[in-house]
Formats: sequence, structure tokens, C-alpha cells
Amino acid sequence: IAALVQHFSKIISEEHGTVQKNFDDNAIKALEEFSWTGNIRELRNVVERLIILGSNPVSAEDVASFVRK
Repeated sequence: IAALVQHFSKIISEEHGTVQKNFDDNAIKALEEFSWTGNIRELRNVVERLIILGSNPVSAEDVASFVRK
């Protein structure tokens, strides 16, 4: 999950023309605790939402606020 989050963060930031946001360790842990029943696009969409709405670095609180279980 961590490698995919980093990859998507870079791509999405380039697409939007914004600075790449970092994800703190607790945010990565929170994302790893989710049951990703969808395909990889589901994770990409979540990362995009966190980049747009979250702080920098993205925190576990951002994950709790902007990601539905």
C-alpha cells in the first residue's frame, strides 16, 4: 500500500500541477488497515481525495475524515 500511495501521489500531483504531498506513517498505517475490496482504482481515488482535501503531510486524521470504510 505504501509504495502505491507514493506512486499515485506523484502522478496525481503532476496531473493537478501541485506540489506532491507526503503521507505520514500513521496515515499509511490507517490506509493499510482498510479492506480494499475494490480494484486498484479505489486506492487511487482515495489518494487523490486526500491530496485535494488533506493537509501536508497527509495524516491519519485526514484519512479518518475523508475516507469511508
